[in-house]
Amino acid sequence: MAICIKKMKKENITKLPNLIKELWQEGFFSEHRELSQISSTLNEMGYHFQSPHLTITLKRLIKNGGFLIRVKKLGRWKYIQKYPISSSSGKRTDIFTKYDFHPHIKKVSSKQFEDGHFKEAIQNAFVEVIDQVKIKTSHPKKTKNGKSYDLDGDVLMNHVFGCDNQIPIIKFNSLTTSLERAEQRGLMNLYKGIVGIRDRKAHLNFIQNDPLKTIEYLSLASLLMRLLNEHAPTSKKRK
Repeated sequence: MAICIKKMKKENITKLPNLIKELWQEGFFSEHRELSQISSTLNEMGYHFQSPHLTITLKRLIKNGGFLIRVKKLGRWKYIQKYPISSSSGKRTDIFTKYDFHPHIKKVSSKQFEDGHFKEAIQNAFVEVIDQVKIKTSHPKKTKNGKSYDLDGDVLMNHVFGCDNQIPIIKFNSLTTSLERAEQRGLMNLYKGIVGIRDRKAHLNFIQNDPLKTIEYLSLASLLMRLLNEHAPTSKKRK
């Protein structure tokens, strides 16, 4: 019985962000709400949460593209919607929060997406992936004419992920079969692909106005970030 209760509590905690989102969608946060009011409403819905869990979840929904803001009135924290769900920004926020993007992508792209700056959201996401490749591999460099330069673009991705005539700095598998080497090349080409998209969006003046297509671009960036997190650099890159 104790195990069942513990499991039920864990399942309820995982539901908490969606429950609060439902309240937002229903207009509950169109007025300032104290923690006790939110807790009471959830209790009426049949869900009981300890204050620390509720507070942590609310703070997360304020950050990284969340739909709430927090203000202090008469010494008490109160929560209110950032946008109504019916507004353009609210609808975009709703789309963004339906996908659990990698935290880095949320951090650099959520505000731009909410405000309808889709080109900037995509560009920020791809720049972040490229920067994280550099950071994870200790900023690879090349020397030319006696000067040292940081690697970037296709040269960076070939150096970090290339598996032909070298051991990659980051391997996605053991590279013991032709299929595994093909997978390594395919993933390398995804990283190289975002370089070209980053460069085009940075240098050409064009309009990106499709939120769903933007979400798909951001999903690619999120995938590449997760792959980076899952695979540690090799101790030494050899040719």
